[in-house]
Amino acid sequence: PAPAEKTQPGWDRPGVCGLDNSGNFCYFNAVLQCVCSTVPLVEYLLHQDTLKTDHSKCQVAQVFVRLLEQMWLGRSSSCAPVEARSLLCSILPQFNNHSQQDAQELLLLLFNALHDDLKKVLWRTVLVSTSFAQSTIVSKLFEGTLSYVTVCMRCDHQTHNTQTFTVLSLPIPTHISKCSIQDCLSLFFEQTLLTGAEKMLCSACELRKETALVTCLDKPPEILVLHLKRSNQVKLRTNVTFTTELDLSLFLSNSAQKTSCTSYRLYAVVNHIGHLNMGHYTALCHNTLTRTWHCFDDSAVRELHDNHVQSPDAYVLLYSRKLFRNPKIPECRRQLTSRWQKVSEYQSKAVR
Repeated sequence: PAPAEKTQPGWDRPGVCGLDNSGNFCYFNAVLQCVCSTVPLVEYLLHQDTLKTDHSKCQVAQVFVRLLEQMWLGRSSSCAPVEARSLLCSILPQFNNHSQQDAQELLLLLFNALHDDLKKVLWRTVLVSTSFAQSTIVSKLFEGTLSYVTVCMRCDHQTHNTQTFTVLSLPIPTHISKCSIQDCLSLFFEQTLLTGAEKMLCSACELRKETALVTCLDKPPEILVLHLKRSNQVKLRTNVTFTTELDLSLFLSNSAQKTSCTSYRLYAVVNHIGHLNMGHYTALCHNTLTRTWHCFDDSAVRELHDNHVQSPDAYVLLYSRKLFRNPKIPECRRQLTSRWQKVSEYQSKAVR
């Protein structure tokens, strides 16, 4: 039998910090845990150069920096993200209530808000081209590109279009109780035939004919966020199995196959338990320093064994193309090193 889970002493582990829930904000806490477990983002926001930059007009970045300081450099097993919740309600008024909200929608809107916020710094501090000024740590990490090829079934004329994304919303096969994440990806990327009212006007033969639509991944993101579409009037309770290693080679465009690394590693999961409009969110996150998984249930935190990460309640999965390294935060390195030594001592005692 698998060993029992144990209570996690979060105070001596950087990045392992529960979040208090003063209302029905479990969806918010779960999303924050996943975002704050994204080491490259943590490194950027807590880097000395970032901290020195004038963020006087960048409220979102400021709040994230202060929250990360509490979660990665504080000494408490939990903290209250009051400032972050207040900011959320002010910039996204649809979340200014105590109703359960959708974690995936919140994650996408937080990405957009932080991205727009950080663009202000680029515009004010550097003389750059428009394309560079549109790029931030958010877009560099989370943004990918989909390629759409339409083929006229009458004359074989092809058109090519691309679309950027930060979250891939995957359909779940219906009428089955269990499937894999690869099944969901295959369903998303499968070739479809546009018929009836969906027929497209071909620019070559100038007729509305049946059209084949082929979708490929043209530019895989550094961080891949997969959303399982469980909403279909009633919640789809299909058990979607997933692995810590994910290979996207089957879904890449020809050009991407030549240049892109296709292997990803899971580092965070948002789980949803209950019904569509009433339930509870938790987060499972891998800590780079301790090399262990933790379950975050608001302020309650416990260590989780690798074989307990799989869950039929998975709703959002976050994968990284590169293995996360120990966070390099120059002005805090001594503090992190000292606390990492305590973590090592704790692990040694646990083994004995």
